[in-house]
Amino acid sequence: MELRKHQSNIVYSKRIKAGKRVYFFDIREDSKGQNFICISESRKTNEGFIKQTIVVYPEDIEKFYKAFEEVKNSLK
Repeated sequence: MELRKHQSNIVYSKRIKAGKRVYFFDIREDSKGQNFICISESRKTNEGFIKQTIVVYPEDIEKFYKAFEEVKNSLK
């Protein structure tokens, strides 16, 4: 587990390096105490870094995972 302490609402974090890109899979806690998943991509450019994030709440994770698996299997 990787915990990035400068962001106090992160409960758990996993980082994947992929060339010029870094992917983060974070579990965060919102202001009401509910956990959710943030999937972020950070990539280096000539001007610095660009970060893009999507948020998935627990009630949607199974649908998200199923769609991800379907797309992943279509890559083969």
